[in-house]
Amino acid sequence: MAAKEESNRTGAEAAVAAHYAQLLGIKEPWRVRRAQLDLLSGRVEIEVEYAAERAVPCPVCGRSCPRHDHAPEREWRHLNVMQFLTVIRAALPRCGCPEHGVKTLVPPWAEPGSRFTLHFERFAVQVIQASRSLTQAAELLELDWDSVQRIIDRAVERGLLRRTTEGVKAVGLDEKSFGRGQDYISVLTDLKGARVLEVVPGCDQAAGEKLWEALPDEQRRKVECAAMDMSAGYKAATKAKAPHCQIVHDKFHVSKMLNEAVDKTRREEARRLEEKHDDTLTGTRYLWLHGTLPEKHQATFAELLEMNLKTAKAWCFKEMFTEFWAQPDAARGAEFFQQWSRSVNRSRLEKVKAVARTLKEHLVNLLTYFAHPITNALTEGFNSKIQAIRADARGFRRFANYRTRILFFCGKLDLLPNVPV
Repeated sequence: MAAKEESNRTGAEAAVAAHYAQLLGIKEPWRVRRAQLDLLSGRVEIEVEYAAERAVPCPVCGRSCPRHDHAPEREWRHLNVMQFLTVIRAALPRCGCPEHGVKTLVPPWAEPGSRFTLHFERFAVQVIQASRSLTQAAELLELDWDSVQRIIDRAVERGLLRRTTEGVKAVGLDEKSFGRGQDYISVLTDLKGARVLEVVPGCDQAAGEKLWEALPDEQRRKVECAAMDMSAGYKAATKAKAPHCQIVHDKFHVSKMLNEAVDKTRREEARRLEEKHDDTLTGTRYLWLHGTLPEKHQATFAELLEMNLKTAKAWCFKEMFTEFWAQPDAARGAEFFQQWSRSVNRSRLEKVKAVARTLKEHLVNLLTYFAHPITNALTEGFNSKIQAIRADARGFRRFANYRTRILFFCGKLDLLPNVPV
């Protein structure tokens, strides 16, 4: 009777092992030796071994080699079975390759160096992409932040190896805040592909050159135009690394400069009026800077425009400049700019005149817009997502983590591991 019970128990264990081998896709020369369920801890442990009689292929050249020894036993997190956390345990064999020395065999269920199975990593990447925050993803996956970050790092590394930059002809270079104060990063975007190509620390010429170096030399020569602000660093970097590329100064940056000139004019004028106990401009900042005014403010704003205010004149010059971008070609654009600039210079609006002088210095790269009508609107559009990434992490101590998060969520990379069928 005891022998029969032992036989039944052994048969049941073999059936369970075969069941898990089928679920996990474990095939010869690998085999499931045992599956253990711990109800108290809510954990399933699946022990896998490599057939002792089989030669071990070298993971570098594929040559069949004699077994050298085993690496220490390791665990890999797998997809949960029902509600039970599931792990695979195995001591990976090491081969003695005459060409490459002692090498550890890569298991079919995981990538080299990973502590997660391919199925789990694929699931985890999808959960992270769909979650509102990494905190939520970590809770759903029952992982700590460091483990989630490792999955993101591996996914981005995988995606960058697969990525192609073929067809990239228009790019954007822009700066984003990294930490507090004057701490910035630089971002390179594929304007047509709507994706972030690279992120580097800093916002000077060296940073700009690193961005360009993210593109292979052959592809870099095919880039026709680049949108950027008027900072000397990005311009110098482009001339150094992509001298054939047409620089297009971003029209949204120009609009920002003019808005700032209007706001500075308003602040100065408001102070002078307040000294005379005139609160005409008090609380009107929103009206001058808003693109399209709500109907309830339109009458008030119309009254302000009728007054002899410097702020109103500055605002009119700002609005007038939008017609520059609507000119039919560069020649008409240059003609329009000269007329606009002369009108500004005849005014007493020092803040607007300063912007006009800056624009005149960069007029050549403003006029390239008519040949290449690109802007950094896409890059600016990534701002909200990048700020959300930063806010979710409550800031980053390491730039590398910030970079991988941005590429993970904004790079349009092929992040998922290939799972064997």
